[in-house]
Amino acid sequence: MGFVLVLVFEPHCHSYVSDGVSSPEGLVRRARLRGVDVLAVTDHDTFRGSLLASRVSQLYDVIVVFGAEVSTVWGDVLVFCPEPLGEPLPRDVFVLRDEASRNNCVLVAAHPFHVPIMPSVGVMLLRFPSVFDAVEVWNAKGLPVFNIPAIMAARRFGKPGVSGSDCHVPSALGVAPTLVEPVGGGVDGVVEAIVKGRVVPTVGFMGFRAVLEDLAWSIYRRV
Repeated sequence: MGFVLVLVFEPHCHSYVSDGVSSPEGLVRRARLRGVDVLAVTDHDTFRGSLLASRVSQLYDVIVVFGAEVSTVWGDVLVFCPEPLGEPLPRDVFVLRDEASRNNCVLVAAHPFHVPIMPSVGVMLLRFPSVFDAVEVWNAKGLPVFNIPAIMAARRFGKPGVSGSDCHVPSALGVAPTLVEPVGGGVDGVVEAIVKGRVVPTVGFMGFRAVLEDLAWSIYRRV
């Protein structure tokens, strides 16, 4: 039997470029400390966070996937790309789908049934499943019960499932990573692996410290 390379992938976290605590560079450093091999910094409606993170990726031996969490008219959609898309990013999901296809990017329905806690695509995933390449079946930040319909939808439509922390504070990073078997090396190999279903989601929960820090940060941002 040949050796199979499996990497630990954190596909959903935010830096201070949008609404997270840490710098993008700090997230890469934290990823290395947590044993995360691949990191997607998915700031809201911009690739700037992942661009900054990519500048230190080799220093910490972490693969940085260019990512963003797009606030579409349906709800939040994660986009993973070999190279960043032009901005502003389309809010129309069908336009975003076309743009992603032209650039070999992947669209993932983020926390699709966490309505009304998070902006979620919800029923639109059920109506237009072909728009999405994969489904976030486990989001560690939301209530666990809302992940169940996401798991069911992914199974129903034969979509790959990913899991992530949706971290806004560094202590939450990597609590529910996706295991990925890359197709080739680098960012391209990870993105293609998602499309081909060479991913395995995990189930994880934010620890007590992460919950308190996330709550404190959420209050601070609103004061």
